Amino acid sequence: MLEVAKLDAFYGQSHILRGIDFQVAAGESVALLGRNGAGKSTFLKALLNGGPQARGRISFLGQHLTREQLHQRARLGMALVPEDRRIFPKLTVEENIEIGGRAAPTGATPHSINDVVAMLPMCGPLLKRLGFQLSGGQQQMVAIARGIVSRPRLLMLDEPAEGLAPVIVDELADAINRLRQTEGLSLIVTEQNIDFARETTDRLYLLDVGEVVFSGSWPEFDARPDLVDRYLAL
Repeated sequence: MLEVAKLDAFYGQSHILRGIDFQVAAGESVALLGRNGAGKSTFLKALLNGGPQARGRISFLGQHLTREQLHQRARLGMALVPEDRRIFPKLTVEENIEIGGRAAPTGATPHSINDVVAMLPMCGPLLKRLGFQLSGGQQQMVAIARGIVSRPRLLMLDEPAEGLAPVIVDELADAINRLRQTEGLSLIVTEQNIDFARETTDRLYLLDVGEVVFSGSWPEFDARPDLVDRYLAL
């Protein structure tokens, strides 16, 4: 579904990503681990042409993306739930979710609000609440709801567990796994929380200072305890 080869990304003169190779198959969930500043968010934004200047090859659903702008990539079926969630504070939850439907891929009909609530039941009691009235965990659920309402083919979650209480993290992992089963989504999950990433993904890449230093399965990662010490320990 997604194939990335020799991807470099820049902010001005700052060279953030260096020679990234990355693949996601249809229906697969892949984690991208790394410390703060490793380049995880930059990678997701580069896929969407959402900020950094990118060089290299990005292919999505067999189409080589070159000059497509962010909105055009969204129309192809790519959706990002950003790290800071970006909930509109003065809109209701229902209105926040409905806005996401405008990015539906060409030829696709967005999910209804009822569909979204069936997939993410935590959003049901919140529909008439304003964005600024939500807790961090509620904001994250609404941000994911806004991401899936457009029926994306690839959903990218940037640090979804950050700052959430452990019980909310568990509920979020369950919700993501239900979405995988019901929607057949492909996922990229960037995380520092290894346990959460393990629960919601099939395999992983490890990023350090803009370079991939490991890629493989979770058992292969577990066989290398040095990786946590070198690249993930605070």
